[in-house]
Amino acid sequence: MVLLRGNHESRNITYVYGFYDEIAKKYGNHNVWNYFNDTFDYLPLAAVIEGQIFCVHGGLSPKRTTIDTIRTLERNVEIPSSGPICDLMWSDPEEDIESWKQNSRGAGWLFGNKVVDEFQHTNEIQLIVRAHQLVQ
Repeated sequence: MVLLRGNHESRNITYVYGFYDEIAKKYGNHNVWNYFNDTFDYLPLAAVIEGQIFCVHGGLSPKRTTIDTIRTLERNVEIPSSGPICDLMWSDPEEDIESWKQNSRGAGWLFGNKVVDEFQHTNEIQLIVRAHQLVQ
């Protein structure tokens, strides 16, 4: 089993969505919250299964079009508000576009079928697996 980092494994999101307060209430201080976030910084940003399946929380980035360039990212950081790490955490596929478009979430990108096809072809993978969107 491999745990991947997602947008909720960041200081900002854990603070805004109550994890910070929950830790303070349970432990009487925020040290444990700091330890969790330090650990989150080390989680992998993506994974490849058997050389064929690319797994990522959010999606793709126009700034990193190969798996090898994604591997070069320094992951031991807070998730930034822009750039390739942000994109991997926040981007979403969109059927109605072909290439790239600003994401209405305020972070990451929307990417279309052409982007997916090019990423799969360039990286010789068969499938992209992601988790960022709620299935109705």
